[in-house]
Amino acid sequence: MGTATEQVEPREAMLQILGGYMISQSIYVAAKLGIADHIQDEPISADELAAATDANADALYRVLRTLASVGIFIEHDGRRFTVTPMGALLRSGVRDSVRDWAIFRGDEVAWRPWGEILHAVQTGESGFSRAFGVDPFDYLTKHPETASIFDNAMRSISERKFRAVARSYDFSGFKKLVDVGGGNGGLLTEILMANLRLQGVLAELPHAVEHARPFFAQVGLEKRCKCIVTDMFDHVPVGGDAYILGNIIHDWDDERATKILSNCRRAVKSGGHVLLVELVIPGPNQPHLGHLVDIEMVVMTNGGRERSKAEYAALYAAAGMRLTRVVPTDSYWSVIEGIAE
Repeated sequence: MGTATEQVEPREAMLQILGGYMISQSIYVAAKLGIADHIQDEPISADELAAATDANADALYRVLRTLASVGIFIEHDGRRFTVTPMGALLRSGVRDSVRDWAIFRGDEVAWRPWGEILHAVQTGESGFSRAFGVDPFDYLTKHPETASIFDNAMRSISERKFRAVARSYDFSGFKKLVDVGGGNGGLLTEILMANLRLQGVLAELPHAVEHARPFFAQVGLEKRCKCIVTDMFDHVPVGGDAYILGNIIHDWDDERATKILSNCRRAVKSGGHVLLVELVIPGPNQPHLGHLVDIEMVVMTNGGRERSKAEYAALYAAAGMRLTRVVPTDSYWSVIEGIAE
């Protein structure tokens, strides 16, 4: 397999793309076994790594050799390995670690639905529902161990995005920000840390609120942030002069997305802000993470989708609001600003 910088003919390039799932599954193995955590400054042999992780030495060597060929590890004489800067991101507890995300991507809850992508495209039914018989939210409720894997993955992959949002959008004009569907409060925490006069409200389902309260106490925000049990399809707490929804609307079809936004519109006064943190699909033929995530929505959800600026403007209009601008961040995600009419 050639490296990303090599010029390859179209057929070879296509074959490399088709083999992408083999690389991601190999990364999953390295992440699950904690290989990068076992490699420090000096090269360590595949045999030693296999003994430390209870793996087959020959099979593990072959996986590591393959990952070295794509820049994640470096192979030295004697089947010994070190990590590259990219491979170091598979370590636990480091800034911008992707280990939890790699573990999630290799779990059957993430890859089995992709085996049903043809069915999803032909019928419109999600691959997840076809694979597991329920939608992903019901599945996670009934499988707490998998839910923990998912939550850890979302937290790890979102930290950089949350920081980018807090840096890129000016929240200083708001007094109270309501985070609708904000999980354990990661996004709201970054915003409150960057805006010391801002008060926050986390509006979430009971299980999320249960985890968020100790998290806010741990980071010293319990006096500035209130948690309210909320079903966003039923109602949204009143009293905020701005509402924010981070990667919420993309999970739902237009009808249910409009329902959520309409509830936000009822909760906010005229002239108040409703902000969305989402990927915004660019024009035709432009490379963007949003295209891949959009297919993930086809496979994993019943109607979820990534949208263009025009499509978000239509959702706002249907909910009695007006899209005023899209604020880019130093990540793939943007802050989409809407004003209540």
